[in-house]
Amino acid sequence: MGILEQLLSEIEDSDLTHQVRVICDQINEEEKPSFKYPELVPKGAMVFLSLEVPGRNTKEIGFLTLEREDVERYVAIYSTLEKYRISDDLSNVDSIIPPRRRRVWVIDENKAEKILTQFAIKLKMLRG
Repeated sequence: MGILEQLLSEIEDSDLTHQVRVICDQINEEEKPSFKYPELVPKGAMVFLSLEVPGRNTKEIGFLTLEREDVERYVAIYSTLEKYRISDDLSNVDSIIPPRRRRVWVIDENKAEKILTQFAIKLKMLRG
């Protein structure tokens, strides 16, 4: 976890939300080139990190997101989208039905390192 510790040492005087946001932004920049469907990745004000993961079967696309539910309460959400619902023309993303939540894990930690470690455990489990 050298990279995580290095990032935390640079922003250790910030509040928890800012620490998590900075680390998630860094992870997102590193993972973005590997996305097959970048326009479908869940976004929102409370979404800190969204990563593509395999779906439950070959007909689905999966996403794992780290979201803030409350001031210091985070959740990891696994959601899927059926591939047949995606048209070949992805320019009209608004017409696509959003991914459906399949599983939610509450992350009851109070340190950025522990929150992201729990998220990484879920990510590793889903990616196999």
